[in-house]
Amino acid sequence: MITYLNNLVKEKTKFLIQREQKITILLKKQNNLQNKILILEQNITQKQKFLDEVNDKISDIDAILQITPPKNITANEKLDLAKIDAVDKKYILQNIPNGYPVKFEGVTSPFGWRMHPILHKREFHTGIDLRAKRGTPIYATADAIVEYAHYHTTSGYGNLIILDHNFGFKTLFGHLSKIIVKSGKFIKKGDLIGYTGSSGLSNGPHLHYEIRYVGMALNPKYFVKWNLKNYNEIFKKEQKVKWQSLIKAIQWQKKLLQR
Repeated sequence: MITYLNNLVKEKTKFLIQREQKITILLKKQNNLQNKILILEQNITQKQKFLDEVNDKISDIDAILQITPPKNITANEKLDLAKIDAVDKKYILQNIPNGYPVKFEGVTSPFGWRMHPILHKREFHTGIDLRAKRGTPIYATADAIVEYAHYHTTSGYGNLIILDHNFGFKTLFGHLSKIIVKSGKFIKKGDLIGYTGSSGLSNGPHLHYEIRYVGMALNPKYFVKWNLKNYNEIFKKEQKVKWQSLIKAIQWQKKLLQR
């Protein structure tokens, strides 16, 4: 009888120990799960904070560029692009890239998909290549601040100039032989900025020319031919730009400067 009771106690004790071990394991798993939930919540909070910051920055960009006109603008006040006077047209052409940056001798590679002449792989060409002998003068196509004026190792553009224009526009000039402007300098449309060459990934002297609008690559062929005589044509050919609100914003800025 005593032996039986001893065995029964041992079995109960063993059972209790095993149950405590299982409870300990379950508690540890629960604790790990709670930690994972806490980490996920923190990540979600950080992501939400990041998205809020991005939305704030987008709103700031829209406000700075004045991409969206006031909501209270009436149908009668809607801008008629064809009826802008000559003074406003000249002001717009002074601030938005237009005309050729070099003496036009032809286009060797257009905007769009192509086979890269050096890398021999299909890629999207985000600008146009303008034929030019080495040492051909390059001129700014609109008023700007020089954002970058150095040799660029990662893009393959070699000696590169990036001009930051008004209202979200930028122009890029690649493969230069010589840069004569410095970062941070304010330049006017028509100012000399450098000379053509074949630096970087290039198979011969030319100018790689890009136009970007709020980070988006535009086809330069519409802008290099843009002038007072064909002023209205670009509004139909380049549909990526919200011309109505953009021109309205330029007119607002012009009025502020005149006060």
